[in-house]
Amino acid sequence: MRVKGKVTLSIVMKSFEDCQTALLSLLPDEGDLPPGLTSSIKCVGNQLIYELNYDIDSEKLLSIYNTVDDFIRNLRILMDSLSISGR
Repeated sequence: MRVKGKVTLSIVMKSFEDCQTALLSLLPDEGDLPPGLTSSIKCVGNQLIYELNYDIDSEKLLSIYNTVDDFIRNLRILMDSLSISGR
């Protein structure tokens, strides 16, 4: 059975500049997603918006979780780096 849907994460950053830094840093990791998954990252003001669209076989649902988990882990590292640098 095929499953279609979308996961949206909205993360409030300290500033638009931090959002742009995050976007540019996270974007390269989104190029090699599993089949049936597509993502987009954008800044709306100081909010980082991550969208993951999926159209996959139900046996592959774990790939959605893993993709979102990877994004959150990378975002956490980036936010820690911004915090350490005083941003």
